[in-house]
Amino acid sequence: MLKLMGFVSGRLQSYKDVWSKSLSVTLFFITSLIFFPLIYHFSIALQPSKIQASNGLVSIKHSDFSSRNTLALAGEWAFYWQQLLDPEQIKSTKVSPSFVQANGGWQSQSNKQSYQAIGYATYHLDLSLQTNSNNLALQIPAIESAYKVFVNSDLMATGGQVSDIESSARPNYHTTIVKIPDGLTHFSITLQVSNYHSSWGGLWKPIVLGDIHALHTLQRDKVALSMFILGTLLITVVHSLIQYFLRPKDNIPLVFACLCILLFLREFTVEHMSFILSTLTGGFVLITKLNFFSYYAGFPVGLYFFHLCYPKEFHRKFCILMYSICTLFSIFVLVFPTRYFGGSVVIFQLLAVVIMFYIFQRTWLAMKNNRRGAGVMLLGSIIAFGFVFNDILNMNNLISTGRFFSLGVIGFIVCQSFVTNGRFDNYIDKNAALTEKLKERNADLELLSGLLETKVEQRTQQLQKANKELKALANNDPLTKAYNRHGIQQYIMAAFERYRRTQEPFSILILDYDHFKQINDNYGHDVGDLVLMTGADLIKQTMREQDKLARWGGEEFLVLLPGTDLEGALSIGQKLKDKISAKPIGQPLGITVTVTIGVAQIQPAESFDKLFKRADDALYKGKQAGRNQICH
Repeated sequence: MLKLMGFVSGRLQSYKDVWSKSLSVTLFFITSLIFFPLIYHFSIALQPSKIQASNGLVSIKHSDFSSRNTLALAGEWAFYWQQLLDPEQIKSTKVSPSFVQANGGWQSQSNKQSYQAIGYATYHLDLSLQTNSNNLALQIPAIESAYKVFVNSDLMATGGQVSDIESSARPNYHTTIVKIPDGLTHFSITLQVSNYHSSWGGLWKPIVLGDIHALHTLQRDKVALSMFILGTLLITVVHSLIQYFLRPKDNIPLVFACLCILLFLREFTVEHMSFILSTLTGGFVLITKLNFFSYYAGFPVGLYFFHLCYPKEFHRKFCILMYSICTLFSIFVLVFPTRYFGGSVVIFQLLAVVIMFYIFQRTWLAMKNNRRGAGVMLLGSIIAFGFVFNDILNMNNLISTGRFFSLGVIGFIVCQSFVTNGRFDNYIDKNAALTEKLKERNADLELLSGLLETKVEQRTQQLQKANKELKALANNDPLTKAYNRHGIQQYIMAAFERYRRTQEPFSILILDYDHFKQINDNYGHDVGDLVLMTGADLIKQTMREQDKLARWGGEEFLVLLPGTDLEGALSIGQKLKDKISAKPIGQPLGITVTVTIGVAQIQPAESFDKLFKRADDALYKGKQAGRNQICH
C-alpha cells in the first residue's frame, strides 16, 4: 500500500513538474513576443533614412524623410584638406574642393583620394529644401576629434578646440542637436574639423537632418536603450557576486561579473552616452581608452568564462596564448596615445574572430559531450557573437545596419543566467533529491525512463520542425516565397552538372521591373511589395514544373530554365513579359507594370558568373532600348 501511494505521489509530482515547465516555456515565449517590437524599435526603426549628396549639393523633398522625420546627409560633401575655412571664405575662395563621403572619416577607402588621419579640413554642403525649414534641426554625431559647425554664416556648435596647430588643439566628444533658423529654403552647412588625437579623422557618421522633436526623441530612445542595457548589466553583476559569495570556491560567477563590468564600461562609452564623461578633464582620452580597453579585455575574460565552464573541451595552452595576446593589447591601450589605436583595431578584429570561432567549436563539442547547459550556452554565444560580427562589419562600413551588440548582450545574459541558476539550484536541491531517490529508487527509475523517452521525442520533433523552418528561412525570400540566391544555388549547380555530363543546354532569364522606384515613390512600399508578390505569383503560374524562380535582389528576379535552349528561353520570357503586363496589379489602384528581361544560354566552358553577366548585359540593353523588352 505504501509503495502504491509513493508511486501515485511520484506521478502527481511529475505531472506538476511538466506543467510548471510548460507554463514557464509559454510565458518565456509570450515575453519574447513582447520584446521583439522593442528590438525592432531600438535597432531598425531608430536608423534614419539616407539621402546622397552629389558634388557638395543636395536637394531634399518632404518625401525623402522617413516615418521618423529624420534624414542622414550622406554622399559627397565638398572637402578642403589642410584648410580651416569659414562660410564666407568658402564663397570667395578660388581653390576647387575635392569631394569625400560624409561617413567613415576622411581616410575612408570609399573616397577617391585618401588622406592622413592627422590633420585638419573643412567640409561644406549646400542644401535646397522643397518647403521652408520650419522646426528643423541637425543632429551632430561624435566627430574625430574637434569641430565647429556653421549654418550659413552662423556658428551653431563646437566640440573641443579646432586648430591648425597641434599644440593648441583640444579634442572632445560633443554630440548635440542644432536648431536651424525657420523660414529657410536654401542654406549651407560648414564643418571645420581638426584631428591630432585619433586614428580616424573627420565625420565617422553622417549628420542627421530632421524635425527637432524627432531628433530629441531619437536621442532619448538611444539613451533609454543604453540605460536599459546598463541596468541589466548592473543587476547581473550584483546577482553574480551574490552567487560567488554563497559559493566562493566556484569562480564562474566572479568571472562573469567581471565580463559584465567590461560590457558596462563599453556601453557607458558609446557615442550617445559620452556626454557623461566628456565634461571631465581629458574626457576624450578617458572615453576612448575605456572604450578600447573594454573591447580588448572583454574577449579574454569571455574566453576564460567558457574555459571555466567546460575545462575538458577548451585547450589550456591555446587559451593562455590568447589571454597573453589580449593582455598586450589591453596594456597598449592604457599606455600609448589614442592616435595610435587605429592600427591595433584591424589586427584585434582578426584575433576576435579567431576567439569567437574557437568558442563556438569548443562549446559545440561540449554540447555533443552532454555537458550541463552547453546547448543553452552555445545559443547565447551565437546571439552575442552574431551581433559582434554585425558591429565589426558596420564599423568597417561593409554594411549599414547600425550598432546592435547591446541587444546581443541581453540574449547572452538570459542564456547564461539560465545555466548558472540551474547549476546553483542543482547544488541547493542535491541533498533532498538524493534522499528522495534513495527512498523511491525503483519508482523513480521507471518514471525517469518514461520522461526521458518523452523529452527525447519532443526535442526530436522540435528539432525537425526548427530545421524545416531554418531551411525555409535560409533558402526562400520571405516576401515573394520564391527562392533567394542561396536557395537556387543547388539547382544552378545541378544544371551545370547535367550540362557537363550530357551537354543538355539550359538558360537563365534576368527579369527586372520597369520604373519600380516610381511605384514605391508614388504609391508607397506596401504597394511595391504587392507588385513583387503578384508578379512572382504570375511567373510561377506561367513557368514549367522544372523551372525555378529566385528573387535575386530588390525588384530583380532570376528564372532558371533547365533543358532549354535560347529559342525556348526567349519564348518563355515573352510569355512571362506578356503575362505580367496584361494584368493590372495592386487593385483597386490598377497599376500596369512592365518588365524587361535579359536572356542567355549556357556556352561551353562558361562559368555562372559569365552566364549571368551576359544575361545582365542583355537586360541592360533592353533598358536602354526603352524597357518592356526581351533581349539576348
